[in-house]
Amino acid sequence: MDWKYKHFHQEKVFAAPPDLVLEAVRGYVTQTLGWKIAETGQGLTGEGQCFLHRAMVNFRLDPAANETRVTVDLQVERAGSSGFMLWDVGGYYNIQIRKWFEGIQWLIHQRLAGGEVQSAAPVPATNKYGACAFNGCLVFIVAMFALWFVVNLICAILGLFTGTLYLWGRGGALVVHGVWARIISGLILAAGAFIVWKMLGRRREQATS
Repeated sequence: MDWKYKHFHQEKVFAAPPDLVLEAVRGYVTQTLGWKIAETGQGLTGEGQCFLHRAMVNFRLDPAANETRVTVDLQVERAGSSGFMLWDVGGYYNIQIRKWFEGIQWLIHQRLAGGEVQSAAPVPATNKYGACAFNGCLVFIVAMFALWFVVNLICAILGLFTGTLYLWGRGGALVVHGVWARIISGLILAAGAFIVWKMLGRRREQATS
């Protein structure tokens, strides 16, 4: 398991030549998403922010007859300003990739219809109430996890000094005494210090970049 990045992969075939598809991909990523891009031998790469997490994407174009297969490989940093992402809650990033494909298809359609590719494709409409509910649930989950983490961190500090450790979970409190309480407390504190160190290091990298 990659603890630094969450990976997403999708493919879609467009009924258009590679040069036109590449032009549409380039326009969508730079204008609609506002990401920085770099050309590659088989397509392009992009880098930007996606739902409060730094993300990098690789678009690979494979021509076949009069069609072009576009493969998207998206890497999203798990550590972000909204917290640490263990999983894609609600399938948010997979939904976003499908929206990207829809926007690219719209730009291709505009060009095939005889017009110029516009600077920005319309972002597909989303359910406002659904998005609010999703964001609210995500914030609640992050807040509850942070509270649980802080409570157990305090219990670990007390357990290290007193030799009595209380671990709180869904089933209630698990009490550990003696040497094992101090060992487990030390491991919990070491893990917490490592997570904080990684998050601070990531923020320093973003500040200097």
